[in-house]
Amino acid sequence: MTSDPTGALLLALCSSDPSEAARARIAGLLALPIDWPRLGELASLHGVVGLVRRKLLALDAAPAVPEPTWRTLDAAATQIAFVGMVQQRQLAGVAAALASAGIEPLVLKGYALADLVYPDPLTRPSADLDVLVRPDQVTAAGQALARMGCTLPEADTVAVQLANAYDLPVSLPPMAGQATLLELHWNLAPRGLFALDLELWRARAERFQVAGQPALRFSPEDMLLHLALHMRKHRYVGLRWLVDVAELLRLGATRSLDWQYIAGSARTAGLTVLLYTSLALAGRLLEAPVDPALLAQLRPAAWRRRLLHATLDQDALLAPLEREDAGWTQLAPLEILLIDRPAAMAHELRYRLLPPPEAVLGAQALGMTRGQRLAFQTRRLLNRSALMVE
Repeated sequence: MTSDPTGALLLALCSSDPSEAARARIAGLLALPIDWPRLGELASLHGVVGLVRRKLLALDAAPAVPEPTWRTLDAAATQIAFVGMVQQRQLAGVAAALASAGIEPLVLKGYALADLVYPDPLTRPSADLDVLVRPDQVTAAGQALARMGCTLPEADTVAVQLANAYDLPVSLPPMAGQATLLELHWNLAPRGLFALDLELWRARAERFQVAGQPALRFSPEDMLLHLALHMRKHRYVGLRWLVDVAELLRLGATRSLDWQYIAGSARTAGLTVLLYTSLALAGRLLEAPVDPALLAQLRPAAWRRRLLHATLDQDALLAPLEREDAGWTQLAPLEILLIDRPAAMAHELRYRLLPPPEAVLGAQALGMTRGQRLAFQTRRLLNRSALMVE
């Protein structure tokens, strides 16, 4: 656990662990000097304001929080809950529109798991909405969304996304003053990196309702695998996804998860390092119940463990230093390190250093000459090499 009491308190408040030991740990931390403005900033940065506020209220610990910080937490949590109610209605509209076109979408992440693992689903914010359709349904799904008033990218951008990506950004009609982005997925990761059996995941999916509208979501086992995959995309920047993993593990303590299936699927898909990392971090930072025997079964080679531990330092995760530059940050090497197979690692490194211009510039790259493409890739290679050395 982090030696910083402010960071340690933030992590403890993110956990739903109801045990007396957890309550005593929080009480002990509250007796230490806490940088409350920083705690509020970190809670906002990591999308856990609602969870922190709810935990403080449940422990009758709100009086320990200075009034300015409490007002900030309270206002932020109220806004998150309001946006959540709006987004649930928007998501229900999307599911209904797709159903009318004969498409049964899978709802991903946020609202697919919030009511499954959180006592109050509206404490968990979602930056956008995500649904998954089959690859051969993308065109029909886009048409159905357009009929409900959504704004889709231009045809050239759609073509580039279909060739180079795995989702399509769609702007939903504003509701209650909220403009929301929908990501229309046909896959969950770039081609060539993982062997995901999405048809099997779909066959195992569960039915649930979002704002009264029937929809599908992954089984808890496949949801855990998807969360491990998704955290790689965000390079572990954003504590709320790790909290999702921890709460799914707590769910597994009462609703038995099929760990044989989870471990076997991770091996088949090339997700063992990702799954190990997510489970180990959830156990280390959030006291989630993780079976040591399972971790031993998934454990990567010692050299990889050392690099992961050095890179994913807990204090660095609490206050990540982002350097956004066309998809490259100080934690970007993780995206290579977290891949199981050497061939896939080489594929990802090659893509990061020399991607097709369309993958970075979108439809703007369609008119580039051969010389312009070569110049773009040369600049990209030199820039990325310098960042790696740095």
